[in-house]
Amino acid sequence: MNKVYFVGLGPGAPQALTMRSLRLLKKVRHVYVRTARHPAVAILDRYGIPYKTLDFFYEKSRTFDETYRKIAFYILNAALKHHEVAYVVPGSPFFAERTVEIILKKAPFVGVACRAIPAVSFVEAVSSELNLPREAGLVVLDALEPDKLLDNPDKHVLIIQAYNRQIASMVKLQLMTLYPEEHRVTAVRAAGLSAGKKIVTVPLYEMDRLPFTDHLTSFYLPPIAAYGTQDLLRLMRQLRGEDGCPWDREQSHQSLKPYLLEEAYEVLGAIDSGNTTDLCEELGDLLLQVVFHAQVATENQNFSYYDVVAGITAKLLRRHPHIFAGGSAKTISEVVSSWQQLKKAEKEERNSLFTVETYLPALLRAQKLQRQASSVGFDWPDASGAWAKLAEELKELKDAYNEQQVVKIGEELGDLLFAAVNLSRFLNVDAEQALSGSIQKFYTRLRYVEEKARAEGGEISTYSLSKLDEWWDEAKKRSNA
Repeated sequence: MNKVYFVGLGPGAPQALTMRSLRLLKKVRHVYVRTARHPAVAILDRYGIPYKTLDFFYEKSRTFDETYRKIAFYILNAALKHHEVAYVVPGSPFFAERTVEIILKKAPFVGVACRAIPAVSFVEAVSSELNLPREAGLVVLDALEPDKLLDNPDKHVLIIQAYNRQIASMVKLQLMTLYPEEHRVTAVRAAGLSAGKKIVTVPLYEMDRLPFTDHLTSFYLPPIAAYGTQDLLRLMRQLRGEDGCPWDREQSHQSLKPYLLEEAYEVLGAIDSGNTTDLCEELGDLLLQVVFHAQVATENQNFSYYDVVAGITAKLLRRHPHIFAGGSAKTISEVVSSWQQLKKAEKEERNSLFTVETYLPALLRAQKLQRQASSVGFDWPDASGAWAKLAEELKELKDAYNEQQVVKIGEELGDLLFAAVNLSRFLNVDAEQALSGSIQKFYTRLRYVEEKARAEGGEISTYSLSKLDEWWDEAKKRSNA
């Protein structure tokens, strides 16, 4: 049987190599060491264990990912040739060891069995130096996977494989998109070793300025967020639990509908106000509604919050083949067209690209349907067609009014509004928000007129239209000032 033994050298000190690992290395005839740049390799020399280092792969490859793939295939081929090999890596084989991951994934397909010998990881050494939590509060991240560096702002983060200042700089720039530049970062070099050990804490913006950064260096960041998604989910479970809040326990999908709508509109209001503090708060209230509905569904055994997240993640991956699947879409119109086609394909019962959700407000329905039509080319080539259509509908409304065709008036007024919504799309104006803005403007000016009337001792209804128009013009001048 072809077999690969994974052996970990430990965090650095030669004495961290376990007796079991040492016995195995003495027995196996073909030993391969991923890199000789590790202090514990000295123990192999001390016991006269012959081995071959694979550092030459780092010199021949352009990227770390390419290096790791080549090393993994080399080890698998060695196992097929020699039937039994030991693959030696720094730390523990199961902590941020990409080559081991690749070997484990490919081994069953080529007839190679894998077995890992328990080893001390660098996490134990760093945790001991810094007194870090070792349960759910600590996550270990790979500097060579920058897209994952921002996933855990509510956790204690340990970043490994920042081999040099160049990689440290890349990590710093990614972290600074979320973490404050003054956030404290602790660099730990040669944890667990008596010689060469350094522990230095600096602001995040100085993370790449440490001259000793090398393959033995890790970086620690304390959390910046007091709570995470898991805390919110746990809190909602408690509120809905047996000893939870009576009001929360009584709610259902139906009873929560008004709050969902209210919170969505309050988010829009915060966006319009430009107040980012309010926006942050309102987005939290809207998120609460999502979590609330998900918890109700979980209790009814329909779906969970994780199903919601998995569903939307899978949908985004499917509908962005130009990003995630080698597709092509260079313009916004191409993206929208592709989105509509994929959307239709996802639901076999949908025999049309076009949908009209009757539960949406009329303006939103009009905008959505017009966007759908435009995505398949059924549209005016430019705004001139939309302008002409608006003028045509206005004339038809006037004609219906002059002829006193009551039913026709309502129909033509609807056509005029629909044409106005279509024009708004060409003008890059959201019709719903534009109308909301006009309503707010009218309300503000009307309140001004009311206050002027009361200041003179009366109500609006007691003054002439000419006087009200005078105050209205004042309100317009104030709002335009």
